[in-house]
Amino acid sequence: MHFDFAEIDAIINARSMAIVGASAKPVKFGSLFTASQLTYGFSGPVYLVNPGETEIMGREVYPDLASLPETPELVITTIPAHRSMDVLRDCAGMGVKGVIIMAAGFREIGEGGEEMEREALRLAREGGFRIVGPNCFGIYNPRNRLTLLPGHDFSYTPGDVAFISQSGGFSVHVGRQCKDLGIDFSAIVSYGNGADLDEIDLVRYFTQDPQTGIIAGYLEGTADGRRFQHALQEAASRKTVVLWKVGKSASSARAVVSHTGSLAGSAQVWEGMLRQSGVIEVSGVDEMCDVFLALKHLGRNPGRRLMLSGGGGGLGTYAADLAEDAGLEVPSLAEDSLARLREILNAPGAAVGNPLDIGAPLIHLPVFEAAMREAAANPSSDIMIFDIALNFAYGLGGEDGLNTAMDMLVRIRQEAGKPVVVVLYSRAIGSEDIYYEEVLRRLRTRLLEGGVPVFSSMPRAIRALSLLNG
Repeated sequence: MHFDFAEIDAIINARSMAIVGASAKPVKFGSLFTASQLTYGFSGPVYLVNPGETEIMGREVYPDLASLPETPELVITTIPAHRSMDVLRDCAGMGVKGVIIMAAGFREIGEGGEEMEREALRLAREGGFRIVGPNCFGIYNPRNRLTLLPGHDFSYTPGDVAFISQSGGFSVHVGRQCKDLGIDFSAIVSYGNGADLDEIDLVRYFTQDPQTGIIAGYLEGTADGRRFQHALQEAASRKTVVLWKVGKSASSARAVVSHTGSLAGSAQVWEGMLRQSGVIEVSGVDEMCDVFLALKHLGRNPGRRLMLSGGGGGLGTYAADLAEDAGLEVPSLAEDSLARLREILNAPGAAVGNPLDIGAPLIHLPVFEAAMREAAANPSSDIMIFDIALNFAYGLGGEDGLNTAMDMLVRIRQEAGKPVVVVLYSRAIGSEDIYYEEVLRRLRTRLLEGGVPVFSSMPRAIRALSLLNG
């Protein structure tokens, strides 16, 4: 079908909705979504539709769409595939803008489902509405408090990242994980089979959407590789595009067909297309969120020259190997910087250079601050990375001492104008050490709020920086 920005915008920024299949029975699919949406608090009217119910969570339930006091802009069906077709027929004569079909059982199951999907498209064309799905979790948009399944606890803060996903589960995982990282979204769209609105339409929409600065996606395949490439090239010329493409192996390609009925395509063709289009290609939820985090605090192409610092010579050597393998640089320090650092770190155990080993974890905080200031000020690097194993560094003075040290890094980042990255982790893995995990989460929040990105391992930090500079 044709691309029309206003048609898609009327769905993502819908002002009223109806949930068909709303239920008060916990075992029902419609119950989970209804509770999620009512808890999250849509900004407009929400009409619940189910001929077998009269009241859900204190709200009136209507027997059908025709009984509603007004035509909703968006209709969300949580009922089985074959029953959804009757709802589409009802929508065709009402002036509905869009329908989200959550049910599976369409193209991905074979010939019978494919025929039903074609009929759904015919009804949409005749009725003048667009379809998201089928086989999807819906849409999350913090601006109008529209949420997907089960996004009852998503952030209320609008951001500039748009995420489109053929996987419903990954749409939820990315949204929830990013909430704890302070990464906010303009929207998340789980579009499943993409029978009508597909990855091409959504990429083109978010390219034009003024709220979106980063377009990201989980992609299993596309029905039109040439049109998709054109959409990606246009998007990447105006915004940052991050894609996770699956289905590159024979076994995963088979899984893609059974999941959303998509054609995965050749791994080599996809990798070449994404590279030529200027897309950042990632793999996995963690890597995607790492890239979002790095983009938020460092921007695209922040620089390849790293200043590596921390407590332990082996850690620095390992980090230097990782960096150079990833195409990044660990330049030597100028002689004047080396001389000043030798004056500051004159205790046994310290090793001055790049990587910089500050010595034992019992280093005094004034010495720590002076060393970090000098390391950040050196002109031969673009980014300083500080590696800290939480339980080893507890000798800084417990959690209070760690807070002070992390606050120093935040100040140095603000005053030096040079990005500071922290790799923060715990080597304690026993149940008796759970306290360290609590401290780690509090420290991570403290650093993120100060504009310092935090990664859970050096390989993840290096990989994210490498992708940003690709």
